[in-house]
Amino acid sequence: MNWRQGLLITGILTSGIVSSAREGLSVGIKGGLSIPSLRAGESKNDWNKNYESRVGPYFGASVEIPLSRHWSLQPEINYAAQGGKRNGIQPMTIPAEYLDVFQAAFKTDKDYLFATLRTVSRINYVQIPLLLRGHFALTSNNKLQFFAQAGPFVGYMVAAKQLVNSENLKVYLDAAGDKEIPELLVHNFFGKSIDTTINAKNDLYRFNTGIQGGVGFSYALGRGKVFIEGGGNYGLIYIQKGDEHGKNNIGAGTILLGYTLGLGKAKPTTAP
Repeated sequence: MNWRQGLLITGILTSGIVSSAREGLSVGIKGGLSIPSLRAGESKNDWNKNYESRVGPYFGASVEIPLSRHWSLQPEINYAAQGGKRNGIQPMTIPAEYLDVFQAAFKTDKDYLFATLRTVSRINYVQIPLLLRGHFALTSNNKLQFFAQAGPFVGYMVAAKQLVNSENLKVYLDAAGDKEIPELLVHNFFGKSIDTTINAKNDLYRFNTGIQGGVGFSYALGRGKVFIEGGGNYGLIYIQKGDEHGKNNIGAGTILLGYTLGLGKAKPTTAP
């Protein structure tokens, strides 16, 4: 199933169930931290491995549509920080104007070297999940509840930037850092430091689809509920269009706080 089919099915299911369950609807907002990283896929090479987690924002809105006493359907729309970071020795493209000189001097056909860099990949999405949610009372008055939820999502990439910097640039011919290029040559060709931002949107697919889930606790306050939630998401489609820089999947853990408000007539709370 591609992202278009998933979005169509999400819309049909949601509109149909909303029309039959308006009285019990609730709307919610949530926000917190996304802790994403880039997972190297089957095409692993020097470019796409060794990424670690970074921290970014995650926030959005939801509608909860009751299906039964303990189950509901929850479509959401969220802004989700994805990407990752990488520190230490990693590939660096040789500028085109120096490529022939470097390849001849060092007898290599590679178009990149290795350098001590700090790289942060900020790849951010608007994600639309459709979650099946189960909630179960933990107290006799039904106010404190545990919930778990899971389902598919479709996502659209809104930004993709790579921030690259190094204050004391060192360049090597190998990934292990055993063959260092003399500092004088490095400074003449590349300078003593690097601080640049690369726009990567054209190199990545705009759409993705994947799975999302989470667990948490909610507490009833009048017609509304406050909740805390921990969860995660994982993209099933590789983000790169080509494979010269390997393949990666997006994915993130999330820690969120939120509030939901019931729109229908308030119902008395009873123990399960």
